[in-house]
Amino acid sequence: MKKKVLSVLLAAAMVFSMAGCSSSSEEKDADTADKGKTEAEENGDKSDSGKIKIGYSPYTMTNEYFSAILDGLQSKCDELGMELIYYDPQNDPTTQSKQIDDMISMGIEALVYIPYDFSGARNVCQTLQDAGVYVVNADAVVSEDDYDVVDAIVASDNEGLGQLSGEWVAENYPDGANVLIAHLQTAEACVLNVKGFWDGIKEKASDPSKYKEVQVVEGGGASDVTFDAVTDALQAHDDIDVIYCINDTSAQGAIQAVEEAGKSDKIAVLGKDAAPIGKQAIKDGKQVQSSGQSPLSVGSISGERCYELINGKKADKDFDFFTKIDAFSVTQDNIDEYDIDNWS
Repeated sequence: MKKKVLSVLLAAAMVFSMAGCSSSSEEKDADTADKGKTEAEENGDKSDSGKIKIGYSPYTMTNEYFSAILDGLQSKCDELGMELIYYDPQNDPTTQSKQIDDMISMGIEALVYIPYDFSGARNVCQTLQDAGVYVVNADAVVSEDDYDVVDAIVASDNEGLGQLSGEWVAENYPDGANVLIAHLQTAEACVLNVKGFWDGIKEKASDPSKYKEVQVVEGGGASDVTFDAVTDALQAHDDIDVIYCINDTSAQGAIQAVEEAGKSDKIAVLGKDAAPIGKQAIKDGKQVQSSGQSPLSVGSISGERCYELINGKKADKDFDFFTKIDAFSVTQDNIDEYDIDNWS
């Protein structure tokens, strides 16, 4: 009755996409001997539980952002009496495809799905819908052309996240700035972050032409890759004022590169996510700003959408198809308002 998703995700195996710009090459090298037993691995089908079953499929669980989404999702499932099934694909699309097949076989009625490759998400979502499984697309938003094959979307305001950083630059460098972008260009969310960054400058700056993009480097969303890329860029350009990084993990690499170049007092580093690591860097005076998103909210609202869909609320005119989580700006001026050790 159901189609297998294996062939679809295998086709995307050569494409690395970063949903929410939160993955990194460092995570692939993490110790995976235990592989982090999930509820599904420990307890199996639980076919006699009598509870509504939903699934969660990110493409990695070794990153704290996706783990935080899980925390929010699990909390909502506990509240609503649903059973949550999930696995850790560890950035392996073949493994993820098998896990999705397993979850369908185990009787999930809805899946919170973070696409490995948003450009290939249509076929995956169609396969799930053909199997009678509702699809809640979380974090990495599918193409607008593919909205018809998802049942709900829950995501951060990716352009808004970048815009807050751009506004900070315009306000703190009113006479202009030379900007280095530490990007993850294969991820749609990061493309939107950078677009929002420049839009924020255009809206706030009295003369946007004074803000120059010196270079775009590929940081992979990882601290080690970003460190190498920024180190090379600093050697090639001695006039960089600002480095905008698409997440706080890559900002860590940029900070290290700036420190080793002896330019900590000359270059401002901005990140994104307001992750604990980013907030600590702001508190320590090493990072000037991070645009925050709430993975706990993404997870909680995604779980609520699953519950509503299963209980027939999709036909309700008040059903919220696209829930966009508002961004917020964390700076050295307001850092004391936030919990440094946890996601806010």
